[in-house]
Amino acid sequence: MLFPVNTISASGPGDWRIGFGGPGDRISRHGIFEGAIRHPTPAGDPFRDVRLTTCFESPSGRIRYFRGFYDGDDCWRFRYRPDELGGWRYSAWFSGGGTRCSGTFEVVEGDIPAPISVFRPNPIWFGQGGEHPFYPRGLHIGDRFFAANWPHEKRAAFLDYVQRQGYNLLSVASHFLNRTSEGRGLGWETPDLWPLNPSEYTRMESILADLAARRIVVFPFGGFFGRDSNYPREPADQELYLSYTLARIGPYWNILFNVAGPEPNLVPWMEAEEVERLARLIRRLDGFNHPISVHNKTGDDEYKHADWTDFSTLQGPKTVDRKQLWRGLRQNRNSAKPLLAQETLWTGNMYHLREPWQPRNDYTEEDVVRNGWVLALAGTALCYGDNNGNSSSGFSGTLELSERNQRFHDILKRIWDFMEQVPYYRMRPIHDAASDAYVLGEPGVEYLVFFESAEETTLALADSTHYRGRWHRAECPGVPEYAVVLDHYRAGEPLHPPEAGRDWLLHLNRHPKVEIK
Repeated sequence: MLFPVNTISASGPGDWRIGFGGPGDRISRHGIFEGAIRHPTPAGDPFRDVRLTTCFESPSGRIRYFRGFYDGDDCWRFRYRPDELGGWRYSAWFSGGGTRCSGTFEVVEGDIPAPISVFRPNPIWFGQGGEHPFYPRGLHIGDRFFAANWPHEKRAAFLDYVQRQGYNLLSVASHFLNRTSEGRGLGWETPDLWPLNPSEYTRMESILADLAARRIVVFPFGGFFGRDSNYPREPADQELYLSYTLARIGPYWNILFNVAGPEPNLVPWMEAEEVERLARLIRRLDGFNHPISVHNKTGDDEYKHADWTDFSTLQGPKTVDRKQLWRGLRQNRNSAKPLLAQETLWTGNMYHLREPWQPRNDYTEEDVVRNGWVLALAGTALCYGDNNGNSSSGFSGTLELSERNQRFHDILKRIWDFMEQVPYYRMRPIHDAASDAYVLGEPGVEYLVFFESAEETTLALADSTHYRGRWHRAECPGVPEYAVVLDHYRAGEPLHPPEAGRDWLLHLNRHPKVEIK
């Protein structure tokens, strides 16, 4: 017997089930199909004693099996994210026989984005559905975001700000599990997913679906197995927890997967072998190919070449020495994977050192401009943190809008706005092209070059093409009245910025076939 799909109630106001549809419905591509079925007999432990299996057949005849999940009382549910237009068929059945159900639904074109992915044509970038570029504009936020005792009105006001500011990725500290440490997650009623509790998942999903409706991607800062959290320790419990969690949230398009964090190898509180075992288990149970990583300790990424990672999560280098920042990003770059810069530009954070003998790094606006451009031209996805002490303080920790450092947010927005105006997704970082400039480009076609107060430089590019260009003031790129045209440049010739002692961004295009933007 099928239930109507609207039997789950949300914990907050509004229709959080945007994109959901059930039997007989017309569902948008990349939305979530959901069905529900009653189990005919009571179960001693419905999470362990009963398994609900589903089968979905696409219009092209592709068959996919997935699992359902227990949702309280005598109700089981099953979800799937269809990616083909046309008529689909499904069936669902319990282990041990008994009740079965089957039916059809129609998938139509809609406005739901394709799932977050790696951009296959140039895999140093993130994408959507593999073929469309996605430029992450990340903001790290603290532990209270999913908490029931953080008012819904404040959450809504914060998310309205996030959208106005152009952020499309949130790194959330306590997401699946609460990191119960003083000054962090302790005292915040974030969803308590373990031991398994359907109502806690429903509360988490109501917010996750709101983020999806707002077109915001989530990076779970603590991962599935967070430090200082109540995660399962026994392998059988870990598999149950992952299997259940992925049955519920796997169909969502807007989640990056993180095995564990922060810093499982720092103490270590989780050995490298355990990280790898759990990562492979997540990969096997997922079914929707979510990009997966692990939250590394500060320093080099020891997993950047692992066959189970789809992107690297890097802390640092935490520095205002741009050459050191560029080198650190370079040596941790896997040319076939995106790089998420986490805890790399967190202004006001006590752990960001200007020099070893100084207790904290108070970034200036000039520092944010310079670090922002180096990070952008290094081809990284940045999760910016606006702190005042540790990562749970200041605006990023409290989410109080009155505490934000708006000037820094605006600087990064201007950089990201400019990046999305050019075909960045065709470009790669070009190292050793200049001793005092930073270069991102598509060789022979187009380049972006950042100069930090340089008076002259020469670009050692692997071509002798003639270019046209435009100089932009680094702090306000794209503003016409501050731009200076460079009529002609040939690779290998000296370059002189329009005004010495100022930071400049140079945008070069092949001449004369390509227009200057």
